[in-house]
Amino acid sequence: MRQVWSYTSWSSLRLREVERALMERAKESPKLGDLTVRDLCCLAKKPWAPVGIYIFTNKDRVLYTGKTHGRSFHERMLSHIDHRDPIPGSPHLAQLVQSMIKRGAADCSDDAIDKVLDMRITWLPVPKQEMSSIDHKRQIALTERRLLWNQCLDPSYNSPRVKKNDSFMLAGSRHYLSPEMLLGEMGPCK
Repeated sequence: MRQVWSYTSWSSLRLREVERALMERAKESPKLGDLTVRDLCCLAKKPWAPVGIYIFTNKDRVLYTGKTHGRSFHERMLSHIDHRDPIPGSPHLAQLVQSMIKRGAADCSDDAIDKVLDMRITWLPVPKQEMSSIDHKRQIALTERRLLWNQCLDPSYNSPRVKKNDSFMLAGSRHYLSPEMLLGEMGPCK
């Protein structure tokens, strides 16, 4: 499964090392539009879980990073290619498409979706191991925030406000970011 970057390969990387390692790894990753339904759904089988982190890239940069812990990976990917315009006040998960349009990278939803389908997709499973469901969701959220940081991946189409902070609150705990910390490190960062 070319889209899966195993936990053991990425969890012990320091945040300062992640972008270089990801871009090298992403060369093997398929384009989203080339994945079959079988490729998307197979992540629901052991040893993988259909929840974790996904990263869109092109040849030379990280474009978007997202997480899924309530929806499966295949449900989340389909939401990224939703052609409908967002309705104010309604949950709509096509943020990547809307960000591309707002930033001038696409003229309309159809154009943005074509570009999303041409992006390489890399899946970072976050194994549950002995964690409770709440702790597993928390670990996925911690990992995503570390990846979003402007000194880690700094994805082009994620919100600038979450990328610039050297610390963040999650479940009532403050977490600090450092280029030396491990991507898969558990719990509050010192």
